[in-house]
Amino acid sequence: MKKNYKKKKQKIIAITMGDPGGIGPEITLKALASTELKKYIRQKQENIYFVIIGNFSIIKNNKQFISLRVSLKSVPCVDKSLLSYNKINVLDLGDDPSEVEVGKVSFANAVLAYHALEVGAYLAVHKVVDALVTAPVNKEAIRLLSPSFTGHTEYLARIAGAKKYAMLLKGGPLRVILVTTHLPLSKVSSVITAQEIAVKIKLAHDFLKKNLKIRKPIIGVSALNPHAGEGGKIGHEEIKTIEPAIKKARRKGINVIGPLPADVIFYSAYHGKLDAVVAMYHDQGLGPLKMIAFERGVNVTLNLGFIRTSPDHGTAFDIAYTNKAKPQSMIEAIKTSIDLVSS
Repeated sequence: MKKNYKKKKQKIIAITMGDPGGIGPEITLKALASTELKKYIRQKQENIYFVIIGNFSIIKNNKQFISLRVSLKSVPCVDKSLLSYNKINVLDLGDDPSEVEVGKVSFANAVLAYHALEVGAYLAVHKVVDALVTAPVNKEAIRLLSPSFTGHTEYLARIAGAKKYAMLLKGGPLRVILVTTHLPLSKVSSVITAQEIAVKIKLAHDFLKKNLKIRKPIIGVSALNPHAGEGGKIGHEEIKTIEPAIKKARRKGINVIGPLPADVIFYSAYHGKLDAVVAMYHDQGLGPLKMIAFERGVNVTLNLGFIRTSPDHGTAFDIAYTNKAKPQSMIEAIKTSIDLVSS
């Protein structure tokens, strides 16, 4: 029986290849071929084209070594007239893959990964695609090519011209927004400001309300110091920086609680008392989340002007091209992008 794809507007979700020497191509193919994702799309009744951005021969080689029974289609551009629902479309960038090194930090790998990211960002910014999912890149490798590169989030924000943006991680019942991202711990205290915390609270509130349809979201803000500073005895950031940000958010009608000690706030969020947690730094927020959802964590970048998600893990060079990589986080990242293009 022929499927009817005319009931809903067609959507295009692009997925960057990631570092070709890592697990990005493998987990992307496994995710797109998974019964879990196909069932989810049927339940959502969405008409989705998937397009991998990268090198066709690399994608084909990955398909062969993991023995996936899927059909690939090389396309010269992202045009709906050229795309197929029943095949995995690959926007072949034509880069030379001959010098790709498996499981290593490599300049050649970085060139291919960065090119895919550049094209993906362009397509997303110009609304050629409805969402962008980014497979993992190795930051050390990318910095061989672009020394100022600190991560997908910062790169995409710059390309999108987004001055106010946030990294939101979701996994299990937790949603975590980071005030600072890829920053040495020694610099966190001097970088966080009341203004920046207030911005993250507002972005979290807007995302929960507009995208996730939570009518009255409750946001918890984490303290920086143990025991929330104990009234200034073991740190003044709570009094001087975090509390003023919370008061500012409350004046805007946002339901926000804090600053709460980091060793209790995630317990409250886990048990449904908070819709999201604003954490001060990377590991403060991601440690608890990865404890409960290491294989299914998803990164969502807020306020880019387009939808961007990614799996919450790296290139896993140690298991690259061994067929051991698990696609669960990529599946969740793609599912999240589908939810957001549908909202």
